[in-house]
This record gives sequence, C-alpha cells and structure tokens, in this order.
Amino acid sequence: MTVVLAILVALALGAGYSAWRASSQLRRGAKQLDATWKEVEQALAARERALQGFLSTLGSLGLVPQGRRELERALMEARRARASGPGALAEADERLKIALRAVYGGLPRVRPPALKEAQNALAEAEDELDLARHRYNELVVDWNRLLVRWSYRILARRLDVSRREPYLLPGEEEEFARQRGPVL
Repeated sequence: MTVVLAILVALALGAGYSAWRASSQLRRGAKQLDATWKEVEQALAARERALQGFLSTLGSLGLVPQGRRELERALMEARRARASGPGALAEADERLKIALRAVYGGLPRVRPPALKEAQNALAEAEDELDLARHRYNELVVDWNRLLVRWSYRILARRLDVSRREPYLLPGEEEEFARQRGPVL
C-alpha cells in the first residue's frame, strides 16, 4: 500500500513539475515572440522614415512624379496593413516593393549624392527589416510546433496563448517550408 502511495506521489510530483516547466516555456516563448514582433515594428517604422526621406528627396529633385505617387499610395497601404497582422502586411510589402521597382526604373543613371544617401538609408532599413522578419518567422515556426503537442495545447488554452502567423512575403512560403518544414 505504501509503495503504491509512493508511486502515486512520485507521478503527481513528476506531472506537476512537467506542467510547471511547460507553462514556463510557454510564457517565455510568448514574451520572446512579443519582443521579436516589437523589433519588426521598429524596423517597419525605420523603413517608413527612410521611405519618407527617399520620397522627399525625389520630390525636391523633381524625379519620377508618377512613380512617386504610386510609392506614396503603397506606403499608405502598408501603414494601414500594420494593424491587420503579418499576412496583410506581407501583401502590402509586396505592393510597396513593386512601386519601388517602378521608381528605381525611372531614375537617371547618374544620381545626385542626396539621392544616393536616401537610397542607402532605405537599403539599410530594408536589410534591418529582413533580419527582424527572419528572426520572427523562425520563432513562429518553433512556437507553432510547440503548440502541436497536446500537453502544450492544453496549457496554452489556460494561459490564453495561441498560434502565431508568420510574416512571409508572397513567394517565400515554399522556400521557407523547404528550409524549416511546414509553418503549421
């Protein structure tokens, strides 16, 4: 009888420890995801500032007026999409990149120094956004895989945490799935 009781106590302690550990892992993961998404938002804000600087430089030089208007519209769309989540933001980013390509296509071959500086600032901001987006997507895949396990799913419901949507640009899904497996 005491052996059975000892086994039951050991099982209860083991289950309690496992639940505590999983709960801690979920809380830490959620905080890490939130912090990484904030990095993405900061990178988006930096890119928006760089785009505004690029647009004002284009305006002051009188270059590509039609492309500039398209780029301004795409930038407004991207601002609105930020509130809708990563999927809508990725689509708006794609339209923004198309508008940027059109502007770059209309620029003169010999560019003034102010325009080169604005382009470099924009390129740096885009690189930072790509890095932040990549880190976020890696964490999202790991997070969603964690929530597939039944014990974590149960705890996730109790902790009110859920799956996250990756911030993948159109056309990146296949390559990302090939490298990391399905997004889940």
